[in-house]
Amino acid sequence: MNAARMVLVSLYAMAYLLAAWAGASALASGDFLYAAGLFSTSAGLLLAVRREFCHAARLLRVVAVYRHGAPYVGPVDELAAIERASALPPECRCETWWTSLGERHDPYCPMLLWWKETR
Repeated sequence: MNAARMVLVSLYAMAYLLAAWAGASALASGDFLYAAGLFSTSAGLLLAVRREFCHAARLLRVVAVYRHGAPYVGPVDELAAIERASALPPECRCETWWTSLGERHDPYCPMLLWWKETR
């Protein structure tokens, strides 16, 4: 797990604890709708932490297989998804993306070209 992913997991975990604490406080004060919203938010953050750890475990498994030179046992689609998720996309530098609120890219934008190549 790289440093950026560890920071992300730490932020998710801190936000989870804060949402769970705020939900418990809201429940203690009798605000049941706020408590339900905060508890559902904390559940979503807990799922995000789980997703990050599962992704890291899959990457570790693939790296271990590559190091030992053994054939990869598992679905090929999973390996492709891991490599695609771990690749860093190029930065978007086009003006159309900013003015369209992230809906469209210029035809020469490296982000659009990268997106077409990965599909």
